[in-house]
Amino acid sequence: MPRTGTGFAGVLVLAMVICGLPDAARADCVDGVRNATPDELAFAARAEAALAAALPAPIADSERRGGPFDFSKRPRLSFCNGDQIGAFTVDVGGGYLYKFPKAEADRLSAERKAIEKQIDDLEKLPPEQEAIYKQLLGQMKAAYDAAPRRSRKDPPFTPEQQEQVSRAMAEGKKLEDAAKKVVSDHVAGVKPRTDVLRAQAKRLATYPQELALGLAMNLERFPESAPTVATFGTPSAGRSTGLAVHNVVVAVHGPEGAARQSLFEAVDKAYLRGLIGQPLPDVETSKIRAERTGRAPITAQ
Repeated sequence: MPRTGTGFAGVLVLAMVICGLPDAARADCVDGVRNATPDELAFAARAEAALAAALPAPIADSERRGGPFDFSKRPRLSFCNGDQIGAFTVDVGGGYLYKFPKAEADRLSAERKAIEKQIDDLEKLPPEQEAIYKQLLGQMKAAYDAAPRRSRKDPPFTPEQQEQVSRAMAEGKKLEDAAKKVVSDHVAGVKPRTDVLRAQAKRLATYPQELALGLAMNLERFPESAPTVATFGTPSAGRSTGLAVHNVVVAVHGPEGAARQSLFEAVDKAYLRGLIGQPLPDVETSKIRAERTGRAPITAQ
C-alpha cells in the first residue's frame, strides 16, 4: 500500500492525526516488485501539486517552516507485483511557527497566573488540617530529638543507646509520613478541580507554537473526528484505484487554541471538495494557482 511523499517526515500531523500511512518502499514484497506505470506517476504528480496548491499562507503572527514546495519533483512510487494500479495515497504537508503578539501574550500570562493562584489556594491546607499537620511536624521533631547524640570524638553507642536511636528514628519517620499524608490526602481530594485548572493554564501558554498542516488524498480510512480535521468524499479501499480522486483529508496538529483553529480555517476547503471525482489540474496549473493566491506552499523539513 504505497503512498507518495513530499518531504513530510518532519510534519507530524498525518502520523499523529490522519492514521499511519505505510511507507512507499516495498522491501517486504514476497512476489517481487513492479515499477509505477506512466499513468500512475502522472496522476501522483498532479495529485501532489493539487494538494500543495491548497496549503495556505501563514496566518497572522506566524511564519512558514522549511523550504518551498518543489513542483518539478517527481513522485516516488514502488509496488509489489500483486498491487493493483492506483494502490497508493498522496500526502503533502506544511509547518508553521506561531508567535503570540506581546499584548496577547501579556493578557494570557495574566490569566494563567490567576489560574495558578487558584490552584495554589485549593491545594493549601485548610486551618484545621494545617493545625494537624503542624502538630505532627512538632511531634516528629520531638521524636527525632529524643534520640541520643554523639560527636566523632565520643565513644560508640552502647547497644541500649543504639536501640534508643532506632526507636526514635522509627517514631520520627512514622510521624513524618503521617504529616506528608495529611498534605497528599488533601491534594488528592481537590485533584478533580485542580486538573481542570491545570488544563486551562496549559492552554494559556504563550511560548511559540509549532503547527503542522497535512493534506492527504485517497485514504483507505478516515481519521477520527476532531475540531481541526475535515474529510471530503468517502474512504477508498483501493486508494487511488481508477486513478481518480475519491477523498481528500485535511488536518492541523499543534497546541489547542486560536492559532491552530485559524490555520485550519485558512485552508480553502471548497477547493479541496471540488477535487473529488474531477480530473486533476496539471502541475503547472496548480503551481500558478499557488503563486496567484499568494499561497506558495512549503514542505516541512
